[in-house]
Amino acid sequence: MATAKQIYDYIDSIAPFETAMSFDNVGILTGSADASSDVVLVALDATNAVIEEAAAKGAGIIVTHHPIIFHPLKKLACDNPAYLAARYGITIISAHTNLDISRNGVNATLSHRVGVQEIQRFEEHCAILGTVNGYESVVDYAEHIMNTMKLPGLRFTDRGACQRVLVSCGAGGDNIELAAAVGADTLVTGEIKHSHIMYANDHNISVIDLGHFGSEGMIVPIVATLLAVRFAGTKFIRAESDNDGMKYLCTAPA
Repeated sequence: MATAKQIYDYIDSIAPFETAMSFDNVGILTGSADASSDVVLVALDATNAVIEEAAAKGAGIIVTHHPIIFHPLKKLACDNPAYLAARYGITIISAHTNLDISRNGVNATLSHRVGVQEIQRFEEHCAILGTVNGYESVVDYAEHIMNTMKLPGLRFTDRGACQRVLVSCGAGGDNIELAAAVGADTLVTGEIKHSHIMYANDHNISVIDLGHFGSEGMIVPIVATLLAVRFAGTKFIRAESDNDGMKYLCTAPA
């Protein structure tokens, strides 16, 4: 039976919490470091549904990617996930930007999944620059990503090139200026604003937007497996209720 402190220490060994970006909030965010459980739920987000699932399955610890508490709380209402976690006595450990930028973390895994051969890392931006080969168009590359990552859909723009790619998981759309600066012709990310798309268009950079969950969800089973190998006496389960609830109405590429 693993303790929260043991799990924290193991995550710290592969994705040091001290490397998290200054705006971030990581670590043991609810509960106690002394908490122990023979069932641990692993999820991208500690939503109310995930916490209810943990309680139903007897999981006293949840490991998430996104912090359950990100911005300072001015009140703690009964429908707040942190309130619910406290009510059930569940300890939550969150590894966010430290896991994003770690050597085999979220962004590195995404880069590998989308077939990027790494040239350079920009850890301060959570971005990896690399090349892709064998795609005649952005449409072909976008379809390859969607099929390889088993996504229900994605958004993209087509500016006519697809060889030098900057990958930035999650809300990486604000790295579009970095993409321009390093000569990338394509940005693969999980979230991008309209203004950044317009900037990309003006600079002839194609954008492939996988959705935030789509760009990071693949890390959850990886983390669960790593923890299960390290703590053989504890059952690590991917939360069944962990999803973003998005549905897609898709049209054929123009």
